[in-house]
This record gives sequence, structure tokens and C-alpha cells, in this order.
Amino acid sequence: MTSRPQSGPTPAEGTADRLPQADDPQFQEFTRAVHDLLGAVRRTRGRLAGQGRPALSLSQIQLLEALADHGALGVGELAERAGVTAPTATRMLKQLDRDGIVTRTRTTGDERRVRVSLTDTGAALLAEHRTRLRERQLRAFRELTPDQRAAITDLTHRLTELVDEM
Repeated sequence: MTSRPQSGPTPAEGTADRLPQADDPQFQEFTRAVHDLLGAVRRTRGRLAGQGRPALSLSQIQLLEALADHGALGVGELAERAGVTAPTATRMLKQLDRDGIVTRTRTTGDERRVRVSLTDTGAALLAEHRTRLRERQLRAFRELTPDQRAAITDLTHRLTELVDEM
């Protein structure tokens, strides 16, 4: 967990007499805003994923990103890094292998184990996806003032920590 300087009182300070409840309008607005943000992220990443040739799902992109970042992986480790189940990863990998985006190779010591690697075609598709994503991120960055960027960065890091603790 990263440590950041606190800018003001912690959430519990000064609110001990009134902790938020589930029916609190501020709490409800907070949860709606987080839900809407996460939904927008999923929709945007899904749209970006579908723009490549061939069109790839967000989950497939996550598999490819894990391979690009970590090299050849076993199916279980790849599934974990991509946030999907091993059976789901196996189904997706069959299609990606058929399309020449990844290669699946049985390990020599244990025929049941499969190592997955990104092909040159897969690496090119992922690079195109990352370029499109980076362009959209840059456009969003430019729309914000420096103070807004700093606040969003700090709050996003903190929100990530809180979600990881759930």
C-alpha cells in the first residue's frame, strides 16, 4: 500500500457523532458515482478492444496484456493475472490460438501443462490497442486543469486502495 501525505483530517475525525448510513444521500451519490465511473471504464475499454482487427473482447485484451507484460505463462497464472477463471481463459485461448494471436505449447515434462505465448500478430494487435487507449487518455488529460489532474490522481489512488481492501 502506498503512503501519501494526508491533506486535512482523516474521514473519521470530526464525524464520530455521525457516521454515514446506507440511506445517507451523500453515501448514495458516492456509490452511484463510483459505479458510473467503473461502468464508463468498462464500456470504453470494451469499445477500444472491439476496434482492432480481429475484434477482441476486453477479457481477451487482458490476457494479451498479461502475456506482453510477463512473457509466456501457464494457463492458470495467465487467468489469474487477467482476472478470469482458468476454464474461461482456456476457451478464450483456443480462439486466440486459432486466430494466430497466441501460441499454446504443451510443456515437455508434463503434457497436461500448457504455456501460452504472444505471437507477433498478437503483439501488433495489442500495440494498436494500447496506442488507441493512450490517445484517448491524453485527450482526457488535456481536458482537465492541473489542479483537477492532481486531485483525480490522488483520489483514484486512494479509491484503488479502498477497493483492494474489500
